[in-house]
Amino acid sequence: MTLPNAFEHRVPLPFLGVLRLAGPDAVSFLQGQVTHDTRLLADGRTLLAACNTPQGRVVALLRLRQQRDEVLALLPADLVEPLAQRLSRFVLRAKVRLEPARDLVAVAEFPGSQASDVTEGSVSAGIAFDYASGRRVRAVSRDTWAGPADPDAGTVESAWWFADIAEGLPQVFAASAEAFVPQMLNLDLLDAISFTKGCYTGQEIVARTQHLGRIKRRLFRYATGPGAAPSVLAGLFLDGQKVGEVLLSARSQSKTELLAVTSVEAAGIPLALEDGRRLEPLPLPYLIPTLS
Repeated sequence: MTLPNAFEHRVPLPFLGVLRLAGPDAVSFLQGQVTHDTRLLADGRTLLAACNTPQGRVVALLRLRQQRDEVLALLPADLVEPLAQRLSRFVLRAKVRLEPARDLVAVAEFPGSQASDVTEGSVSAGIAFDYASGRRVRAVSRDTWAGPADPDAGTVESAWWFADIAEGLPQVFAASAEAFVPQMLNLDLLDAISFTKGCYTGQEIVARTQHLGRIKRRLFRYATGPGAAPSVLAGLFLDGQKVGEVLLSARSQSKTELLAVTSVEAAGIPLALEDGRRLEPLPLPYLIPTLS
């Protein structure tokens, strides 16, 4: 399942949404709410960052881009509204306005596509997030989007998550919000945490976890045969004992792949789903320090 073939280079991604933070204090407000250093947004980069509870549990994973006096956050559509409501409680005197960007549609973009040739900064171009190697997501105005209709939303979504799984990229949905601390999702290995910036919500727990070096659970990749993709937080078992939970899964005609937060003691060992299907460990494109 190759992404350009699956998406024909340009296709909307309705399972992703955009949260808009507008106003002169948007960047400084986010600096106190997410794991990465939002001052780095000034050079036009995309930042991957987590928004946490005070207990250091990940509420949402965000891809952030700054455009003039606003910051756009790309995240799963089912978390846009809940996150806007959560963050609004911390605005206080900050000059920032949070709202779901319902006027924007997230569109997949690949090298060589017509979409990748548009001029940044134009009204029709929207703003592009560097999502992963060879993939960008452009948030464009619904009024100006003239791309093709999506013929099979389920196929598009499966192909997108398959690519994430292959790259070891975690994702948090409403069902898994507040279930894991950032290091369990390998965010420290994906340049999604700054350990030199100032305080942010959950920072004490994240910093302590890193300092102690006792990260007993990590994100690993697995594959099994054809069949339904397991649900988020479904259990993984070793000799009848639960040792992990599914974070993200996707299926094709021939197999199902998934990312799961699993005990590092079970790393590299075949596991099982609750329905008995055997899970074979697969490599990630980066090293887990505790295993190297």
